[in-house]
Amino acid sequence: MTIWTALGGALQPVLGALDRVVPPAPPQPVQLPRRINPQPETPKDRIEEIVERLDSRKAEWSGMPCHARAVLLRRCMTSLMTVGGCVEEELARASTEAKGSYGTGIGEERTALLPVMFGLAEYVSTLKAGGCPPPLALRTRKDGQLVAQVLPAGPVGLLLPSFRGEVWIEPGKPASQGAVYRAKAAGHAGKGAVALVLGAGNQVPVVALDILHKLVAEDEVVVVKTNPVNDYIGPLLRRAFAPLVEAGFLEFVYGGREVGQLLTRHPRIASVHLTGSADTYNDIVWGGAATQRSDSSGGGGGPMPLTATKRVTAELGNVTPYIVVPGGQWCAADVDYHASSIATALAHNAGHNCNGLEVLITDRDWPLRPAFLAAVKEKLSRLPPRQPWYPGARDKYERFRTVYPTAQALGPPGNSPGGPVPWLLAEGLSLEAARGQLQSESWCGVFQEVALPGCGGDPVRFMAAAAHAANTHIAGSLAVGVIAHPSIQEAHPDAWDDFLAGLRYGGIAVNAPLLCLFGQPSLSWGAFPGGTPHDIGSGAGTVHNTFLFDHPQKSVLHGPWRYSPRPFWLVDNSAAGEGWLLPAVLRFVMATADGNLPLALAWVGLAAAAALRG
Repeated sequence: MTIWTALGGALQPVLGALDRVVPPAPPQPVQLPRRINPQPETPKDRIEEIVERLDSRKAEWSGMPCHARAVLLRRCMTSLMTVGGCVEEELARASTEAKGSYGTGIGEERTALLPVMFGLAEYVSTLKAGGCPPPLALRTRKDGQLVAQVLPAGPVGLLLPSFRGEVWIEPGKPASQGAVYRAKAAGHAGKGAVALVLGAGNQVPVVALDILHKLVAEDEVVVVKTNPVNDYIGPLLRRAFAPLVEAGFLEFVYGGREVGQLLTRHPRIASVHLTGSADTYNDIVWGGAATQRSDSSGGGGGPMPLTATKRVTAELGNVTPYIVVPGGQWCAADVDYHASSIATALAHNAGHNCNGLEVLITDRDWPLRPAFLAAVKEKLSRLPPRQPWYPGARDKYERFRTVYPTAQALGPPGNSPGGPVPWLLAEGLSLEAARGQLQSESWCGVFQEVALPGCGGDPVRFMAAAAHAANTHIAGSLAVGVIAHPSIQEAHPDAWDDFLAGLRYGGIAVNAPLLCLFGQPSLSWGAFPGGTPHDIGSGAGTVHNTFLFDHPQKSVLHGPWRYSPRPFWLVDNSAAGEGWLLPAVLRFVMATADGNLPLALAWVGLAAAAALRG
């Protein structure tokens, strides 16, 4: 146990007790999304110059010692917080302006930037360890599969001392780490390569962490093409990563489809990573038409996929299920707590998240099911309705309403065309009734409840049925959320282990929203292995994984049954907004990276005081 995990564990009950008497911060005014003018398209000759410069610097990056890389990343931590003011705050304000704010000021977008600082700090630590940092523990499952514990470690232990994070290694593979760095140590350094990152249009940390993964884990210099939806983040991320840009290892370009095609087909680009949809992937790899993918050999006169000449990895989302396991002694506070988590899983970022709630799987015979659903509906009804801001999201909202005309509208109705809309719930569906909508990501503030029959409230029978339903009836394999009382996990350890092992998802969050799993860069993030260019599913390859495991299969985040004080990640927690909570946490992470214990403790005190206003 690290000093920060021990301190976090000691603070939890104290903050929890104080949280019950300190008044919360009042909600801030609702701010609807505003359109931000896109960046000018980067001229083709400038793109050629950028790619040529990166290509000329790839060997230098590949040959750079670990300690020199760590210095550059540590400088990025400083520039994120201080260059030209505070890039972190500017990113949060710009994102809030574009997406809107619903009672927390810039808090939701500010909280979303925590993973960027965590990622920088963890990669610094990994590089100082020569690319092979030791995990906290390594265990072997009954079938021989290795599982590495990576959380709570470092500064994350202060915030999440009662969480446990594991990276499960592919069966039959070793828990080896840092293949790139082991090869260099053995005298087999590569010549370097240029990577293209096609940035996500919905979240800043997705783009930032994809950049860092390519640089550190895959040993490639990077050109980033921002998504036109949120290309306002490009200049700000460029300032945050200025040490890497100025050294010639990173650059940003702007534009639409033509710029993307130019870069993906560029002969100097060796690999491509994208975050988006399967349609986007197929357009890039195959040119879009399904008939072009029919020849599995890529021969026979058909088109050659891009994967024939470049390594293409992708994170493509899924129809995200949350599974509520029946059983255990729930009290009223438990119901309230986990209803808040479910509401956050749907409402965060107006539902425009690849890990956002889409399907709630319950046991039709669970006695507490009516009370739990009522609590979820009550939580959503109290949240301000949000305006779908992502292109195409409103059309998907209307499609859901057409498919389920009796879906319940939670919250006030929308009063103006193009404005905020209520949350929608289609409740009590069978797998057959939900079948069509289970194959298409809604990507907005709507969800279905699928109530499985025949389990009789038996948690073991339900876990088997729920895993089968999620694996075979619901599209995608990126991530799944699970809510299960600790007594159920303890009473049925073998069934619980089989349940987690049987879920064919790249990420599993237990008793916490999936955004908490995504926010821990030490855990791998990506589809369950098995996607191919011909059937890509939720994607191929993983990112994050700051411990640099060579063969990650999935990651599991085990949360506590209840966390206190009031979780900072909830969408109605106003403490993370304009105050000192998030800046103090970010500066605490910087102080720990420097080993400055007195300064780190000072920031802990300020963060703890700010947290009580949640």
